Amino acid sequence: MRFMPPIQLHPSRDLAHLLPLLRDAEEGDARIVAALNDSTVMAYIAQCDGSDVGAAAVRWTSDDGEILYIATRPAARGQGYGKALMRGLIDEARARGVEALNVGTANSNWSGIAFYQKCGFRMASVRKDFFDYLPAPVYDDGIQMRDMLMLRLNVAEAAAR
Repeated sequence: MRFMPPIQLHPSRDLAHLLPLLRDAEEGDARIVAALNDSTVMAYIAQCDGSDVGAAAVRWTSDDGEILYIATRPAARGQGYGKALMRGLIDEARARGVEALNVGTANSNWSGIAFYQKCGFRMASVRKDFFDYLPAPVYDDGIQMRDMLMLRLNVAEAAAR
């Protein structure tokens, strides 16, 4: 098993602190700000040894949670912080008694798709033309970002992993 750095998740509503951490997860700040101002969304800052390594925003309901944004600082990538952050969100889901966690990513985000599957998420559905709100086409690895791939993790099954 790969080393997973110890992190602490701290709930936060501090937009000035959260925005720089979450910018890599969205094209522009307006949608992040709108999500963070939604009372059903809880944002978390992930810290390791007192330093910010990432952040996430999750919409919680009684049955499930949807990870709206999750990101690690560029300098922290590839070191296990993203997986540790995800483990913290799964633990939070378990503590809240929710059945599942959902997450969406662009059809063109190969590394994101792989990351979520490595964390135990499975393909669930496709939100076609989700990224039509973007003013100009965005491409990852030569593929146009068009559809949102939705993945789902059963929290009880994640506990058994």
